[in-house]
Amino acid sequence: MQNSDFPGLYQAADKLSGDAQSNFFIALVINLVFLVAVAIISVINYPHWISAVIQAALLAGTLASSVYLAAKRPERLWYSGRAVAESIKTITWRYVSRAEPFHENDEAAKQHLLQKLIQVVRQNSGVSDKLISHLSAYQITAVMKQLRDEECAMRRDTYVKFRINDQLDWYARKAKFNATAAKCFFTALIFVNSIAFICALIKIANVQYQYFPTDVLIVIAASLLTWMQAKRFTELSASYALTAHEITLIREQAQELATDDQLSKFVGDAENAFSREHTQWEARKDN
Repeated sequence: MQNSDFPGLYQAADKLSGDAQSNFFIALVINLVFLVAVAIISVINYPHWISAVIQAALLAGTLASSVYLAAKRPERLWYSGRAVAESIKTITWRYVSRAEPFHENDEAAKQHLLQKLIQVVRQNSGVSDKLISHLSAYQITAVMKQLRDEECAMRRDTYVKFRINDQLDWYARKAKFNATAAKCFFTALIFVNSIAFICALIKIANVQYQYFPTDVLIVIAASLLTWMQAKRFTELSASYALTAHEITLIREQAQELATDDQLSKFVGDAENAFSREHTQWEARKDN
């Protein structure tokens, strides 16, 4: 299933989360880059009014980005929007697979689905008034209806291919990426701190020389640490790896499914596994 095959509310929440994530990291990058630039200008200390103007402009940009991050808290909107999107995706897959609580007749399942969607939005009042995109999109799409009308074996195969395998590939890829990123950034942090320490030692014997880049290196190190904390590489790597292992164990049961009841239980177990990781998005917004 493509994003456009999911309910309009999912598409709106997904876009809201993606935009908020981009805004958060753009503001953070601006803040950190400007701080490093200010430190460089301070070390150069060129005696001209243009240098002072540039430094003031950079500090103004740093202040503006800091105020934006503190006042708007885009990461909260990012986490909340992602929590809503993933909740709706879980509900949708349960619906198209005829899994509980959507195992009843089509009309009853349709009404139950719409009630669930309304419930998700109402439980996330912080983002409900911001889901303004895709207002004309259907909540029950043609693809959703088509998948729900398929035979049990087809619904099983579709779920395994487009939900289980897709999620497994995503979690495995992200776990590896975050583990590698954590090692790279930690190595860079140690390297920059080491160079700063060496510069500080050299300055002891050369106190008359004023152009040591120690302050710049310290700011760079602080920026690297801030970025690592914002991206949470180590935390996400462990979380994604654990979920990936759980998905592989669940997938082994797929070929044994032959009835709607078995498929319903299988989908329920799988979606519960996904939900345990997804609920962390909601928890992160309060950190």
